[in-house]
Amino acid sequence: MAAEKKKTDKKADKKPANAVVKGGKKKPPAKGHVTIAVPQGGQVIKYFNLMPALPSATTPGDWLFTEDCSSTDISLLTIRFPENPSPLERELERAILVVSIQQNPETDGTWRFALGGVATDHADEDPSNDVVVEVIDNGFTLLVYVQVVAEENKELIPFGFVASFTNRNTGAVSIYESQDPGVQPRRP
Repeated sequence: MAAEKKKTDKKADKKPANAVVKGGKKKPPAKGHVTIAVPQGGQVIKYFNLMPALPSATTPGDWLFTEDCSSTDISLLTIRFPENPSPLERELERAILVVSIQQNPETDGTWRFALGGVATDHADEDPSNDVVVEVIDNGFTLLVYVQVVAEENKELIPFGFVASFTNRNTGAVSIYESQDPGVQPRRP
């Protein structure tokens, strides 16, 4: 009986990632670094969720970019490609990232990816053209194709997601950009 009580006490102490803390404010989710390994000569598909947030009068909106079935906010995404593949294997290797936009229940409107879905910090941030994006599903899904055809690559591509918000009451459409994440396509 005592062992059962300790077990239930431990469960009661655990709090979800977005638990409400003193003062009634939500605790911000932890930031994370995710690494995806692409198999030699193969492809990998990973699913992610993006929940945009409207900015306040003094701060930008805190967009939540997470892996499917996770609550850890991703700040950096590294995609590792194998060392020493054949030229044909390099051509075939790719990571496909499927990013689904989630509607924020705290806003009264609809979010969709807009203007290509992403914006980089600088004009030619991806000189090797390793990352190609495509908006599908009426703006609710973004496909990101990542490939490294060069023998070596250690780029860091900082970008922000770009989405439109349509106010349900007024019909007004506004465009917003997130401040994260960065993508690192790497071959050793």
